[in-house]
Amino acid sequence: MSKFKEYQQNKIMLLPPSLEEKVPEGHLARYISKLVDELSIREIEAGYSELGCRAYHPRMLIKLLLYGYSLGIRSSRRIQKEVREDVVFMWLAGLQEPDFRTISDFRKDRIKDIKALFKQVLETCRELGMVRCGKVSIDGTRIEANSGRNKLTYRKKLERSKDRYEEKIEEILEEAEKIDAEEDRLYGDKDGYSLEREYTTDEIRKALKKVKREKEKLARKAEEVKTKITTIDDKLQRMGNDRNSFGNTDHDATLMLMKDGSLGVGYNVQMATENQVIVGFGVYQNRADVHLLQPMIEEIENNLGREAESIITDKGYCSQNNYEYIEQRGIKAAIPPQTYDYDIVARHRGTYKYSQNIIYEKMKVKMLDFLETQDGRQLLDRRKNDIEPTFGDIKHNMGFRKFLLRLKPKVTIEVGLISMAHNIKKIKRWLEIQGFAPDYG
Repeated sequence: MSKFKEYQQNKIMLLPPSLEEKVPEGHLARYISKLVDELSIREIEAGYSELGCRAYHPRMLIKLLLYGYSLGIRSSRRIQKEVREDVVFMWLAGLQEPDFRTISDFRKDRIKDIKALFKQVLETCRELGMVRCGKVSIDGTRIEANSGRNKLTYRKKLERSKDRYEEKIEEILEEAEKIDAEEDRLYGDKDGYSLEREYTTDEIRKALKKVKREKEKLARKAEEVKTKITTIDDKLQRMGNDRNSFGNTDHDATLMLMKDGSLGVGYNVQMATENQVIVGFGVYQNRADVHLLQPMIEEIENNLGREAESIITDKGYCSQNNYEYIEQRGIKAAIPPQTYDYDIVARHRGTYKYSQNIIYEKMKVKMLDFLETQDGRQLLDRRKNDIEPTFGDIKHNMGFRKFLLRLKPKVTIEVGLISMAHNIKKIKRWLEIQGFAPDYG
C-alpha cells in the first residue's frame, strides 16, 4: 500500500470544476465584483460603437484593473498574464482573455471621468456609515512620474534661449538693413538695368542676384528663429506660473523633492481622508502644499455634498491666505504654523515674540490657542492615525510609488483607481468588523 495520495497531472475529470468554488467567500475580489456591478457606467458604455467586432464588457475590465491595483499589479502585461494563470483573475474575467493592449487602452482612453466612478464607491462608504464628512485630514505625497530624472526642461534655460533667439532676430534685421542699403547703392535711382556706372550690366545683374539670394537666406533664417521662439513660448505656457521645470517625457510632470529626499520628476498627489477612507483626491503640478488647501476643501465638499466638520493638516498648509480662507468660510481647522514646535515651547517659557505682520500674527496666535486645547490636540493626533496609514497602504502594500501613465489627465485615472481599490478594501474590512455577511447576489 502506497504511503502517498494518488498523483496524476493529466487526470481527467468527469465534470469540469467551477471557478466560483475556487474563490472563497469574503474574498476581496467578490467585493470588487459586487460593487462594480452596481456602478453606473453609462458614459463609458456610450463611448462604444455598435459597429464592428463586439468589445469586452467595461465592467469586466474595471474589475480586473481594481483587483490588480489592490494587489499592486498595475502593468497591463502583468494583468494579461494573471488572467491566463490566476484563478481569481480568471473568475473576474469570466474566463475571457483580453490582451494587454485592450486593458491599457481601456484604462487610458475609456475611463475619462474617473471621479464619477470614485464618488459612487465613496457613496457606498457613506451609506455604510464609514464617513460622514466629519473630521477630515488632508495631506500630499510626491509620486514619481513616468519620465527620466535627467530629461528635464527648465524655465531659466528656456528664458535664456528665448533672449538669445531674440538677439538673433535683431542681428538678422540689422543685416537685412545692410542688404537693403547695398541694393539701393546698386540700383540708385534707376531700374537697375539701364544703370550707367563703372560696372557692366552683367556685373550689376550678378550683384543683384546675390543680394536677392542673401535676402531670401535671411528670411528663411528669421523664420526658423521665430519658430524656435514660438516653441519656447508654448513650453513656457505649458509650464505656467507655478512651475520652473517639466519632464521631457511627461510634459505635465515637475521637478520636485521626493519623499526619500532625492530630486525627481513627479506630481504632488493630494488626498483627503476620514477614518482612513479616501474622500477626495487631486493631482497637482505645484510642489508646495500651501497652495492646495482651498481646492482640496472644495473637492471634499463636492464629493460629500456638505462642509466638513473640521479640517486637519500638517505645517505645510500654513499661510496667511489659508488662515483667512478658513476664517471667512467659518471652517473649523487644525493647521499648525510652520514654527509650531518652537512657538509652543516659547509660549510656555514666556519668550514668544510676535512678528511685525499683525494680521497674520493674530490669526496665528488664535490657531496656537486652539491647538493647545484638548480638542486641538486630539485633532492633530487623529491626523497621524488617519491619512498617514492611508498613504502607507497605498505606497507600501499596493506598491504605488511611480506612475505608469503619462500626462496629468491619465495619471489622475491611476490615482482614482488606487483610491477606489483602497476604499473597497476598507469596505471589506468594515463589514467584517461589523459582522455583516457579504451579499454577493
